[in-house]
Amino acid sequence: MKNPFRFWMTGGAAMILAALSGGTRAVGMEERPSHTRVSRYSVEETVSRIEASALRHGLPVLARLQPAAHTRAEREQALPQLVIVLESSQGGTPVSMDGPNGPPALLLSVTVRQGQGGATEVWFSDGAFDEIPDGMTPEVRHDLADLPIVVDEA
Repeated sequence: MKNPFRFWMTGGAAMILAALSGGTRAVGMEERPSHTRVSRYSVEETVSRIEASALRHGLPVLARLQPAAHTRAEREQALPQLVIVLESSQGGTPVSMDGPNGPPALLLSVTVRQGQGGATEVWFSDGAFDEIPDGMTPEVRHDLADLPIVVDEA
């Protein structure tokens, strides 16, 4: 992943909600390299398993949210979906922006949703940067590197 325009840590609910209001996947996922997994479990069971795995890795759950559908058509066609925002072992969750007007990305978030074919899909950010952004501690970098392991264990 290229280096972010801006990087910071937050524990603020307002920032998390603002970031999640921008789309249906973990924020800005369409523009960033991402990982995708398919789970053999339901959305709820997959979320529970990811949360348990995250706790074993020292990453508490900061938020568990269901993104709101904005239009009537979205509400009628909505498939089950939950976003898990994890807290770094250092406290707070890492956020990055690719540009001055870009959407904030919650780097320790996982989106679990039911796909059109009925399979449970798990989406999460790559979390890798060309260079370590200013303000990113080695512990946070380790937490980001652990995210695929957390998901795979679930």
